[in-house]
Amino acid sequence: RQPFGATITILALLAGKWVTIVAAWWWWSNYPYNFVMPATLLPSAVVLDIVLLLTRNWTLTAVIGAWLFAALF
Repeated sequence: RQPFGATITILALLAGKWVTIVAAWWWWSNYPYNFVMPATLLPSAVVLDIVLLLTRNWTLTAVIGAWLFAALF
């Protein structure tokens, strides 16, 4: 169990959101370019991965990590 799945997932989400915003800005006029995803997603994902790294247990990661993810978000 390599604890980097949540971080890679959030990075892919942010990359997809960035592509969507840039494409919409180029294709449609007057689309606000500065609407971005919250910057708290990445630290929350890192904390979730750290909980998996420390506990090595999916159940504890689901309980503790999800609580910390929601608390940081």
